[in-house]
Amino acid sequence: MTYKPLDISKSLRYLSHPVAVITVNDGKQLNGMTAAWITQISIEPPILCTAISPKRHTWDMLKDIDYFGVCQLADFQKDISNIFGSLCGRSANKFEQLDIVPFMGAHNVPLIPNTIAAFVCRKTHQVEQGDHWAVFGEVVEAWKGPEARPLNWHRSRYLE
Repeated sequence: MTYKPLDISKSLRYLSHPVAVITVNDGKQLNGMTAAWITQISIEPPILCTAISPKRHTWDMLKDIDYFGVCQLADFQKDISNIFGSLCGRSANKFEQLDIVPFMGAHNVPLIPNTIAAFVCRKTHQVEQGDHWAVFGEVVEAWKGPEARPLNWHRSRYLE
């Protein structure tokens, strides 16, 4: 089999990504957004990284606070992914929209119940890269949810 040329502007959709919700609490509001890009950067210390567009309300909240959450969604949580990915936290309470009562992790970070795993991260730094900000966070608290298949994104749709 041989490779075929690929339009660079569409090439990154061929990468698969775990789907997570990045959660924040700025002391005035709880919010979150779906992120189809989250990765482990380091084992010791445990560090995660995500990328957030500066156009997102979650970025407006996260850029000036020290802690955020990462909630790895299960394959049965597409509704959570869709709401947290489509509604704007400036005008909607996504937790209420889904009738989710978040549990509060360390540093009052809201976490979504029944996700595969949930992490509270201390932001170590943020770096502007292209049209997004890469946000790095050291895991300071971790929670395990139910055994389930992770929700994954590939070629602009959920993997089945």
